[in-house]
Amino acid sequence: MADKQNDESLPDKEVVLHRFLNKFSREEQPYVLSDLEKPIGIGEKIVQLLKKEDVTYDDAYASLQYAYELLKYKSNFINL
Repeated sequence: MADKQNDESLPDKEVVLHRFLNKFSREEQPYVLSDLEKPIGIGEKIVQLLKKEDVTYDDAYASLQYAYELLKYKSNFINL
């Protein structure tokens, strides 16, 4: 019984994904970034890495959301 209670206290994967995906609408198209070749190239490399890792779209968006939140947090302390 104690194990079942522990399992119930953990967030469901769908709940966690919903939380992480709240900033990524599936209908949006990428914005055109004029004069920003470096960010576009980095973005393309990230997409290629996600393809190589063979993740689902939900997992890819969750990974991007986590990376965004991690960068936002780390910006309090250091420069990239």
